Amino acid sequence: MTKQKWTVILATVLMTMLVLGGCAIKTAYPGTMNVAEAKQVGAVYQGNSDVLVIDARGQEAYDKGHLQGAVCLSPSELVNDQSMLISKADFEKVVGAKGISNTQTLYVYDDNDGVSAGRIFWTFRVYGHDKVMIVNGGASALVEAGLEITKEEPQLSAVTYTAKEADESIIASYDEVKAQTEMETPTAKIVDVRSVAEYEAGYIKGAILYPHTKNLYSDGTFMSSRDIGLFYQDLGLKKDDEIILYCKSSFRATQTFALLQEAGYEHVKVYDGAWIEWSSKNEVTVPVEEKAPITQQEGS
Repeated sequence: MTKQKWTVILATVLMTMLVLGGCAIKTAYPGTMNVAEAKQVGAVYQGNSDVLVIDARGQEAYDKGHLQGAVCLSPSELVNDQSMLISKADFEKVVGAKGISNTQTLYVYDDNDGVSAGRIFWTFRVYGHDKVMIVNGGASALVEAGLEITKEEPQLSAVTYTAKEADESIIASYDEVKAQTEMETPTAKIVDVRSVAEYEAGYIKGAILYPHTKNLYSDGTFMSSRDIGLFYQDLGLKKDDEIILYCKSSFRATQTFALLQEAGYEHVKVYDGAWIEWSSKNEVTVPVEEKAPITQQEGS
């Protein structure tokens, strides 16, 4: 075989390797602060009183089968009648009744792309519980990791949970968002994480659309911090920008919050009142602009 043919074959092999490598999904989140892999949970939670797993799927799904030792805590238990954050006192009452202590490391999983888990994650962070992480891939990832699933509910005694005052640095109020929409040059970037259809029906003035589903790979796992950073950079968001996230009730927004923070965005807030509050306080929803800032980036 001639040297020229060997060169062609070698080039072809290298090109194939590069293409396959580029298509490989990088889902692992080792040693991170907001996201944990199922295998990481499996390695530390059993028989460890310092670790507790929270099932955020709701009572019905929990009763059908859940991770052994997991406690059922629905995000609906942590919001008030306006679908907003409950008070510090109510948070302490609900969490303490579940047997969750201040010192435990918490892993939260769901079955809806990190939306429910994200809301619980964000709520705990608001009230000063830093050792809380979302399980990448949710319930299905725990099953795939071979962890034990049961219908047996753990018997945990109620405890006294003492929360910190709400961290206002990660909460955006209605007045704050309103002020941004009235500025000639806003100081914050508002990101709408709802669907295209919801956005086109009305959105907060100046908001950039980037649906929360674009934070996921095709297998349902979270995009890597690298990819998250690249795609949001394409939206024009810098890591030191002030970013305000919202959706209909700011559940989906909390999933994006966790991933942006993980990717190194330093000043991210969730507008807790969200579209429900915004649309109720403004007589006319903001019409779709002729050049609405909707990203065309597929994110996968």
